[in-house]
Amino acid sequence: MNKIISSFVDIHQKEYGIESYSRETAFEHFINKCIVNKYSVERFDPTDIMTEPGEKGLDGVAICVNGRLITTCDELQSMCRENPNFEVKFIFIQSKTSESFDGDEIGTFLYGVRAFFADETNRPKTNEKMENLIKLKDEIYSHSVDMSVPPVLELYYVCCGKWMDGNGLMSRVDLDVKPLRDTQDFSQVNFYPYDAEKVITTYKELKKKVSRSFLMEKRITFPDIQGVKQAFLGLVKCQDFITILTDSDNNMLTNIFEDNVRDFQGYNTVNTEIQETLHSDNDQARFGLLNNGITIVAKRITPIGDKIEIYDYQIVNGCQTSYVLFDNREILTDDSYVMVKLIEVTDDVVSDRVIYTTNRQTEVKSEAFIATKLFHKRLQDYYDAVELAYRLYYERRSKQYDLNDSISKNKVVTLTQQIQAYLAMFLNEPHSTHRYYGELLRAYDNKLFLDTDDYEPYFCSAYFSYYVDKQIGLGVLDRKYKKFKYHLICAMRTLIAESAVVFGQARKQQKICKKLWDVIKDEASMKRTLDAAVTCLDSACAQCTNIPSTDQHRSKEITLAMIGFAEIQTKSASNDTFLKKGDIVHCTVTSINPYAVGVSIKTDDARNYGSIYISRIARKYIEDIHDEVSVGQIFQAQIINDDFYEKPWGWELSKVF
Repeated sequence: MNKIISSFVDIHQKEYGIESYSRETAFEHFINKCIVNKYSVERFDPTDIMTEPGEKGLDGVAICVNGRLITTCDELQSMCRENPNFEVKFIFIQSKTSESFDGDEIGTFLYGVRAFFADETNRPKTNEKMENLIKLKDEIYSHSVDMSVPPVLELYYVCCGKWMDGNGLMSRVDLDVKPLRDTQDFSQVNFYPYDAEKVITTYKELKKKVSRSFLMEKRITFPDIQGVKQAFLGLVKCQDFITILTDSDNNMLTNIFEDNVRDFQGYNTVNTEIQETLHSDNDQARFGLLNNGITIVAKRITPIGDKIEIYDYQIVNGCQTSYVLFDNREILTDDSYVMVKLIEVTDDVVSDRVIYTTNRQTEVKSEAFIATKLFHKRLQDYYDAVELAYRLYYERRSKQYDLNDSISKNKVVTLTQQIQAYLAMFLNEPHSTHRYYGELLRAYDNKLFLDTDDYEPYFCSAYFSYYVDKQIGLGVLDRKYKKFKYHLICAMRTLIAESAVVFGQARKQQKICKKLWDVIKDEASMKRTLDAAVTCLDSACAQCTNIPSTDQHRSKEITLAMIGFAEIQTKSASNDTFLKKGDIVHCTVTSINPYAVGVSIKTDDARNYGSIYISRIARKYIEDIHDEVSVGQIFQAQIINDDFYEKPWGWELSKVF
């Protein structure tokens, strides 16, 4: 591993808090993040992509549907309800820190891929994580009718050496890949040999430290606008515009659409018409007139004569046009242009406003704009105001913290994670968190992100979620509880502050959060509460034997049973009538009578007094009781009567000899 890549891995380990990983495992984690980031428009946990130790030939497996990484059939079904037309990409990764490409190891990698897609009778059994991904793959293919094209298969073999096109290895790759192509189960099967130079380039693209230059001869400059450093409107050749969209592998640079409010919608009526325009010679020449154009927001714009250079940019409007142009790039002519608006902003409020207004001119679901609303800006301000020891980072815009290497990415909370954590912890709905965030926003629009909500419960719920993730990452908590993460924080809240559903009532929320903060700031209390929550969850799963293990995490019955066990424990902890016959207690002598002594019992129980008859003070005849006891003396005694209230002097006790 060269020094440049080694320094990147060092940064990555600090960002994700994985300093304890071996160098090889950290490199796999790093590569999985770099590569899958090219396909996912949302933040993801690279650990979800990593295969289990011992998996033959594969270090990473990712399944992306409509630009989102999914890991369960639940997520797929939720996405299908939102958008029945979807695009699928299977990404397989093998990462080696060695300095040379090895044909045998590449062959093992491709064998692992073929085994993944083989019939059940012909593939070797593997671990639970891989089996679940295979089930997800099968579920995807059961929806083949909803795909405009078959899935794309992307294969990445990564090595820290240098790939030489004349090394003869590509012939072996073609031979090993041929069976996959022959199945016709994929629209494309692409193999990418990633050497050190490609790793460096990909990491820089991940950090958005990329720029593009293109001709914009026919342009006008906007006058001075508050919050905008400079802005231009002009025509760009469609052929030149493709360079803005293309990554180092000549694929779509998907992360430039992170601030766009909706994904590519496939070839619906509108996008089909755009494509037909490009296939008509006359209409393609008129494309700049017929199309609404593209809006790009960049961190920096530098005009150089007729050229424009843009740095760290986002296409905030025009995703559909961009995808259609990219898909049809081979037929673009020299006389076709697209209208482009370039904006360099100095104020995020202006950027939000541009995103909102440019997209409101077309039909876009309201949840796409949720993060631009004032509540979320103030919620981000609250996160930023939390003392550093407990600081998390609310990511209103997808991947907005990727450029900041000093921020632990494990502490970044996405909009989806925020919804899931709050839904579980304050609305008692952990079994609903597998649903798509837009579906959740619509289902709970009268309970989420209300103007009358306090910001504190949102942060607290995210912090408890972060804490559980951290315990799993450290190996303190078994990874089998990862899919029950939101159940555990629901149980923890019940154990700390009871289970009443509270929303839109800031003062009540603040009282609950005060109790939560008391536990957050006491590491031992957090650990004890998590242990208790795990017990409550285990008890609920054991009680609900009618629910298959695969469905437990989305079962309301499990949630209710778990909350029930947590409430039993909470009531027991607050019970102040727990003394009973047979208990050994500490007593203090408060009074002495000729034949008995009165005592107070050191206890939180309100029934805290009693009496010891002279014959139960010592194993001998007592002539004068004062010879055996004195006021203020402390000793142990055992409760011997059944009911505190049956005698006027309370408990009857016998001194422990």
